[in-house]
Amino acid sequence: MKNKSLLINLVCVILNFYVLPLLFRGNANETILMLLVMPLITIILGTFYTSMNQPHWVYPVLVGVLFIPTMFLYYNLSAIIFAMIHFLAFVVGCLIGIIAKNLFLSKNLSRT
Repeated sequence: MKNKSLLINLVCVILNFYVLPLLFRGNANETILMLLVMPLITIILGTFYTSMNQPHWVYPVLVGVLFIPTMFLYYNLSAIIFAMIHFLAFVVGCLIGIIAKNLFLSKNLSRT
């Protein structure tokens, strides 16, 4: 189960980084996409992944590294900061997922 959810999450991250910019290429909304939408999707993916699995420190690093090739495909080297932003966004998502998981578990334990 863990490998399947990891694979699904990685596919969603790849779609976020590689397919979504193609849809907005050359559009005035490209900046909004890069500054708001993509990091928000990364936070959501981190939250869902961590709420269903144990967090691991390698996975946020992998998310940041997966963004690096997009700099050469869609952006320029000044976009390197966004690799760190997506890394931090995934970490924030993981923290939200841990908190949600602990709240859910504590509510279930208090019911029994």
